[in-house]
Amino acid sequence: MPLDSITEQIAHFIGTFELTTEQARWRDQYEEFVALRRKAELEELEDPTRIQVKAHLKLDPGDFDPLPYKFSGVKADVPPPPAIPGPIEDTSVSFGPEFGPDAYFPDAQFSAMTQLNVVMKPVFETELIGSAVTYTFQKIHLNDNDTVGEGDFRDVEALMAEGQATLQVALTLHAVSPPSIHIMDYQSGEAVELLLDQIYTPVNVEIDGVTVHQFLGEGATGMIVNGEHVDEMPDFLELIPEHHKADIEEEEEDEISEALPAEWDQSEDPEFEDGHSVVAGGNWAVNEVSVSVGWVDAPNIVVGGNSVNLTVVSQVAVVVDVDEGEEGVQSETHVVQASEISSESHAAPWLEDNVADEVEEGEEAEDPLIVIDWISGDLLVTNFIKQVIDATDIDQISAEITASSTAYTLGDNIMTNVTDILQLGSFYDLIIIGGDMISIDVVNQTIVLMDSDVVHGASPTDAEDNLVMNKVSLTAEGEDTHEALSQNMASTIGMQEVDSDALEDALLNDPMYAGTELVRVLKIEGDLLQVNVIEQVTLLQDDDDVYVDTPGGQEVSALGAGNALLNSANVTKMGVDSVVMAQEEEYSEVMLHQASLIDSPEEENSELANEAIAILMEEADAAGDAENLSGASTLTSSEMAAIDDGLQTMLA
Repeated sequence: MPLDSITEQIAHFIGTFELTTEQARWRDQYEEFVALRRKAELEELEDPTRIQVKAHLKLDPGDFDPLPYKFSGVKADVPPPPAIPGPIEDTSVSFGPEFGPDAYFPDAQFSAMTQLNVVMKPVFETELIGSAVTYTFQKIHLNDNDTVGEGDFRDVEALMAEGQATLQVALTLHAVSPPSIHIMDYQSGEAVELLLDQIYTPVNVEIDGVTVHQFLGEGATGMIVNGEHVDEMPDFLELIPEHHKADIEEEEEDEISEALPAEWDQSEDPEFEDGHSVVAGGNWAVNEVSVSVGWVDAPNIVVGGNSVNLTVVSQVAVVVDVDEGEEGVQSETHVVQASEISSESHAAPWLEDNVADEVEEGEEAEDPLIVIDWISGDLLVTNFIKQVIDATDIDQISAEITASSTAYTLGDNIMTNVTDILQLGSFYDLIIIGGDMISIDVVNQTIVLMDSDVVHGASPTDAEDNLVMNKVSLTAEGEDTHEALSQNMASTIGMQEVDSDALEDALLNDPMYAGTELVRVLKIEGDLLQVNVIEQVTLLQDDDDVYVDTPGGQEVSALGAGNALLNSANVTKMGVDSVVMAQEEEYSEVMLHQASLIDSPEEENSELANEAIAILMEEADAAGDAENLSGASTLTSSEMAAIDDGLQTMLA
């Protein structure tokens, strides 16, 4: 008789339960069976947990009898062994009196027992560093050309072509061209010779309207702003237009509110502000570089070739700001070019502790421990950085405003390139360079602002001003002094790694390291190249056409300016005070070049500046080849293709 569905489910459950119970019972029986079987296999052992191995070994008598020896008790009045003079006294091991006077050794094996001191020479291992080479290319390309309505607007393509031509003019105002980014040019010396030639014979454009400030040697050091020595460097955030200060204050307030619990936020939804506004400017463009290098340095440096130290800062700013419209529409552009080149004394902090212990009368002084790192080729510490911002914010609006409140935001773009490099290596007591020691720091900064607005029917805001700033800070921690090369040190220049013993003997016999505990040496058979090349270019075109009509007679505020542009480079070379002893020539030069060209009705030489720009544009067009310009790139087509692949593109 077939079962119904409910009865069948109950039967199925009972069967499954019985099978599960039986399976558990079988598992217990199986484990008991396995235990009994293993016990039966181990019945012959006395203790299953202990295994005894019996071996019957008997040696031949008389050949392997133990030596007669009697241990004596510890003598409390036995003094400890004397310390070994020198920096490694902890490695002294003494044998002798500790055995006690009752110790016995067979005369056939030991005739006498004397104190034996074994000094183990420690192994001082250093992590040998190699070269550090970085290439950084950053580019922002922005096209934010907005058009609202129809009107008698200027041609956008013509304005963009004029901006590119003005940029080429600005690049010709540099005293030196951007140095090569090819390392082989520095190894061959070609790039160094070219830079030296440009420092002593700079290219100066002698045209009315171009303001040039140039300093050489010690006159280029310190804080210099727009050609004048000052006591304090200007702060970009304190000088920015009012339009951006309000944004920064809002960001700070947002950071504070985010730190508070969420339930504390009782603010209501912001209401749309009354009034009418058009924001066609208010752009933010910043190129910022920070490089901190402390790769290799030493209190004493021996150079087999030339010692070259060159520092060049070249800053150029070109502004075209001629506005058209009602009274008060003309904006004001602040141009700031600031440079700080300085060096600070920094004595090697380990020298005070790197002194051997005093030697008592009648004892010999211990020789210092010599540790040598070898580099067979060149040691390179180079950073090549190029940042470009190419932005056009050409806004055109023609509108009739009839609403109760209106806001047109056509600008307010934020563009930022940031590079931060930190390189930390090792410090030594002595660096020996077989070739040249070359240290080059070059910063080229170019800013071009085109902000010629046409405004009708609107009133300018109180924040109608621009800020253009080039800022450089080069700091060297550790000052170098030059001395004549001694004959003993000169003999170490040509030594190779197979001559390690000869180099060690030369250093041990040099009075410079007498009384020193440890001497760490870096031997470079080739050149030491330390190069930092930074090029920053910012082009912003903010030529706006604003035509508004308000039938109700309401006031409309328009912001055509409010732009903040910054090229900032900060290079810090971390080192120690060094005595440089070069076998050949020594070159050290510092150069600062600041050039500006401003075409604005607020400037006294606005007419001259306008003519200067026209003349320079004609010269650039006459050249017919952008490669002839001082700021033109020297990269090959393959290199340019590789760079473009890694660039950032920003469209709004």
